[in-house]
Amino acid sequence: MINDIENRLVHYTECSKEERDFIIEELASINDDGLEVFEEKILFDDIKIKYLKATFNYLEKYPVKKKIENNLILFCFNKNKSESEVKRIKEEKDLFRMKISDDHMLVFTYTNNEIVVKKIYRHFIHRTSVRNELSRIKKKFPEILTTTESINYILENKCSLARYGDGELDLCYGKDISFQKASIELQKRLVEILKHSSNKNILVTIPEFNSKHNNIFNHYGQISFWEHYWLKMYKKLHKLFVKPLYGNTDITRNSVFYENEIEEIKRLWNKREVVFVIGDRGRFEMKEELFDNILFHKTILVPPVNAFDKYQEIIDSCLKQNKDTLFLISCGPTATVLAFDLTKQGYQALDIGHLPNAYDQYLGKIKYPESIPFIKQHDEQQRT
Repeated sequence: MINDIENRLVHYTECSKEERDFIIEELASINDDGLEVFEEKILFDDIKIKYLKATFNYLEKYPVKKKIENNLILFCFNKNKSESEVKRIKEEKDLFRMKISDDHMLVFTYTNNEIVVKKIYRHFIHRTSVRNELSRIKKKFPEILTTTESINYILENKCSLARYGDGELDLCYGKDISFQKASIELQKRLVEILKHSSNKNILVTIPEFNSKHNNIFNHYGQISFWEHYWLKMYKKLHKLFVKPLYGNTDITRNSVFYENEIEEIKRLWNKREVVFVIGDRGRFEMKEELFDNILFHKTILVPPVNAFDKYQEIIDSCLKQNKDTLFLISCGPTATVLAFDLTKQGYQALDIGHLPNAYDQYLGKIKYPESIPFIKQHDEQQRT
């Protein structure tokens, strides 16, 4: 049987040169630690399967291993649902890629009787194949203020800020995200706020169509993270984008530092009494260069994961503060709801998201805020 498989492999369709270059670049990014064998087992008929450590995070996060193994069995028996699911890597004799979902594929080698699953990552997409759809979405996309205009809007109106990133938008459709499980109540509140007009009391923001800075380019082959996100989600989300104009969510991402002087950003809390609402031992860092112009601060610590589960306790603590308080909130999707509700109670509240971590990204100290663990091993928070 092994010889039959090997004879058949040479006849598999090759992927394009562009896809081949993308895959080879992805494989080259695996460090030495990622090349260690994570798990090894016999699949069937003495055909061995090995998972490299580079696949570990994916396999831990998503329950796909059984599906992968079933697909590999079909591959060995030449019974794949579609020939397009498996292609040889151009100019690489023993290297193959297999589509395992609309968004992801795995790359593996088959030599003699051994399959080595090297990496699982986002699927390759040709820009040319989706150009018309992206153009259509862009034409219909709401108008977004620049980060500078968003800052000025808040300063001029002394208003609050409620932000939506991809996580909040996913939760609008009941999809769990890595640090907040979905719930009917959270979904209901996020949809309600997204449909709410920005006014003199609050600025509601969404991401740009294809951010220049807060983005990962060539993330899905030839298209960026945000292009791919709108390809997947815009048909659903456009029903919720009922307003023609939104603020810019990048007001708290690395884009804001490229597009504004830091002193302009700091005007948002200049000489204010501040209450930080942040995750206990979470990602948030009290950076002096960002917050040295506040009068003084207090801190309300909340769960760094699934904070919305404790929402009533959190808002009850906030409502004990003086009305002159400025809330700076960093606790995921809970911050969006909290900023909105505190505004209705007469407070000014800014959902500042990953702002300090985004500053580190801008300085080149980290790759991006999401690369930092949800919970720090050592409590480095400044508490009062």
